[in-house]
Amino acid sequence: MQFYLLAFAALFGLLINMSFAGQVAQPDWSLAILLAILLSQRKTWYWVLPLIGMHDYLLFWSAAVVFPYAVATALMLTYADIRLAPGQPQRWLGLALVCIPLLFAGIDIISWLLTVTLTIWIWSALSAKREKVYVEPV
Repeated sequence: MQFYLLAFAALFGLLINMSFAGQVAQPDWSLAILLAILLSQRKTWYWVLPLIGMHDYLLFWSAAVVFPYAVATALMLTYADIRLAPGQPQRWLGLALVCIPLLFAGIDIISWLLTVTLTIWIWSALSAKREKVYVEPV
């Protein structure tokens, strides 16, 4: 799947979050999709980070809820991938770094768990598809 289709899905998820905010417990669709894209391929930071900033501004009326942590995650992934090689530990740390501040922003625990689960699922799907391309035959 192309990343621009996922960006449109994230914007659509933002609309869903804004439309049904108080009725049902739902994941933060747009943040889950954007964070999964960032975790699966670190080279997408230049267009994912502005969308995360827009997500913060539209949902929380502030760009200081998740956006600074997403920037720190992008910098950490870039540095760690160059110094240590791409790996899972820094991705899990980045997931925790971005998702923990959501609890302090007022999101309930069920929505938070749904967001983390959706992020892990999409991240796994994107990484598995990309890893199949780079596997060398024996």
